[in-house]
Amino acid sequence: MQDASSFEEPGIGTVRELLAKGDAAALSELGRDMHPADWADCLEQLSYDEVAEYMELVGPENGLPVFEFIGFEYKKNVLEKLSRSTVAQILTLMSPDDRADLVEEVDEDMQEHILSLLFQSERQNVLKLISYPENSAGAFMTTEYAMLRTNDTVQGALEQLRLQAPRKENVYYTYVVDGTLHLVGFISLRRLIMAPRRSMIKEIMDRNVIFVRVDEDIEKVAREMQHYDFLAMPVVDYQDRMVGLITFDDIYDVMQKEATEDMYLLANLDKDESIGSPLHRSVKLRAPWLLLNLCTALLVAYTVHLFSDSISKYVVLAAMMPVVGMLGGNAGNQSLTVVVRALALGEISLGQHWRVLAKEIGVGLLNGLLMGGVMCIIGLTWFQNPWLGLILLVAMTLNLIIAGLVGSMIPMILRRLKLDPALGSSIFVTTATDVGGFFIFLSLSTLLLQQLLSV
Repeated sequence: MQDASSFEEPGIGTVRELLAKGDAAALSELGRDMHPADWADCLEQLSYDEVAEYMELVGPENGLPVFEFIGFEYKKNVLEKLSRSTVAQILTLMSPDDRADLVEEVDEDMQEHILSLLFQSERQNVLKLISYPENSAGAFMTTEYAMLRTNDTVQGALEQLRLQAPRKENVYYTYVVDGTLHLVGFISLRRLIMAPRRSMIKEIMDRNVIFVRVDEDIEKVAREMQHYDFLAMPVVDYQDRMVGLITFDDIYDVMQKEATEDMYLLANLDKDESIGSPLHRSVKLRAPWLLLNLCTALLVAYTVHLFSDSISKYVVLAAMMPVVGMLGGNAGNQSLTVVVRALALGEISLGQHWRVLAKEIGVGLLNGLLMGGVMCIIGLTWFQNPWLGLILLVAMTLNLIIAGLVGSMIPMILRRLKLDPALGSSIFVTTATDVGGFFIFLSLSTLLLQQLLSV
């Protein structure tokens, strides 16, 4: 065994030297003791032409395990450099879901090129997989899975698995179908090995099989796989016939993608942007959100402008005003983050919305009294003005109630509208707490201006 941190990447100079010599055997040997993911990191330091040359030298069978770990954009550019025969072999060796993902993500010209290299059955399989809705179970499933029949014997089933295993993604659990391919059960490899050889599969299989349908939302599938602690989930069509299998590695990618999307949306960023996006594309993707934020900022500025006379008469208001708004914004984003996460994990059902709102309002009230109490003491000690302390106490309490209400309500409204709960939520929450906090604080200060000035 070897610790993951103990792997040493070969020098790029060495790799380039072997490429120049065309030494396929030495290149294969160089990466043999490394995990394909580590070897892929090393190869990504080379140019597209050099990686293409490596794939041609070692051959698709030896190169594919590494090639699958190369980043998508890099992989797409390498494919354009490879010969038709090498691309065709790579596509044939890839699993159906990975092949479909590749076809779906490349541009139209590359799609036609890839599809033209596939056998008719493989091409039809790819076209069927990419025809499913983007976030459905069908779009993420693989059609290569181990399958047994109810009338198979254990001995016959083991022989079949030996033949099926090299091309299947998961054989730890094998799914059982009847004569019309309806999913009727499953059996673990452990139970199969331990069962008497002459036993029938239908006698020893588990009939309590849990499955999802092809049109099921992939986020829901991910939650179910996490709930049941499954390594794989069978997928059936509308007639309960088994059509595919979703494995945990696919679900992990989905969870990572959804977490990234939520993080981007909470930060008011487009989910299509990455660190490697060109300058003009990043500006194009960020500018609309900034323009929306500018409009909301102008609304906040207008609110403050309404009370400019009061601020000019008692300048301390200008110093304390940002405290009320900023604390409300932070409290609102706390509620927002908790609720968005709960919605993403399916922890909030339709009937629980009011309970969540009540809880977040309660949190806002208690935190508002606590923070407002601190600000009241500051108003008394720093400015020696009890009226200012009272105004800060009331304004802070009311604004944190607004923060809890808006921070929990906006993502739930977006979910009701079939939109991502994180979509622009932070902008709306910050606007509500800034406008609400400033308006309450300055309104109270205007009403009690004479008392503030008389101290």
